[in-house]
Amino acid sequence: ILLDLWGVVHDGDHLYPGVHEALERMKAEGKKVIFLSNAPRSVDKIKAVLNRLGIEDELYTAIVSSGDVGYRWLQAGKAPWGKNYYYLGSPKDEHVLDGLDFHRVGDMSQARFVLNVGYGDENKPVADSVPELTAAKAQGLPMLCLNPDLEVVKHSGARHPCAGAIAKEYEKLGGQVTWFGKPHAAVYERCMELLGNPPKNRVLMVGDSLDTDIPGAKNFGIDSALVTGGILKGKSPQQVAETCRQTELDPNYVMPGLMWKGPVRAAAV
Repeated sequence: ILLDLWGVVHDGDHLYPGVHEALERMKAEGKKVIFLSNAPRSVDKIKAVLNRLGIEDELYTAIVSSGDVGYRWLQAGKAPWGKNYYYLGSPKDEHVLDGLDFHRVGDMSQARFVLNVGYGDENKPVADSVPELTAAKAQGLPMLCLNPDLEVVKHSGARHPCAGAIAKEYEKLGGQVTWFGKPHAAVYERCMELLGNPPKNRVLMVGDSLDTDIPGAKNFGIDSALVTGGILKGKSPQQVAETCRQTELDPNYVMPGLMWKGPVRAAAV
């Protein structure tokens, strides 16, 4: 089972009701769980957040993040660019490339690519980034986006744009974007590798996004379960069904949250 984090497991500050019990029950059933996140940061940082929220290491098999998979891609020397990059993001994520031979520059004219991990100010509208993006496009800079999410929903219910919104805007301007994270295949391939490459019909993606989680699962050929308590919170079942119809998405399951409703059975030997 591949579990999205933000919007399924937690809201950034708290676990959703029933999540910890569901993880315990999945472990008792012998299920392997991988947390699959579009966070533009290292696995260790995500693990620290999960520990703080009360999720013990033994409840899951691994963590896969868009930031970590992108990091591995750069580490393997697969980027066809130079080493200097111009950073778009908040201070909390500016160390995402630490340990690699890449260098952040403040002058865009010295950059060879744009590293996009989000907004320095979550209240900043996408339009405010257009001048920087226009300048990057004028130089022909490629963009590396380590978080394809378009928005995030906070505990308060407030919605803020994410790095994916910036990358979409850059593509509208004609810029080239290399993406890591759901719905793109590399993160799913990493999960399959960590699971020992099981048959795809034995893998379920659980997510709350009809932009990333559900289309990513569909394109990769695995089943999906749509959680309606995250990004879709406040939408009626009819509205969710209509959105799925319009986008030609067909999640195998729809549920309000990650909760366990079945009886406990002994794990298979």
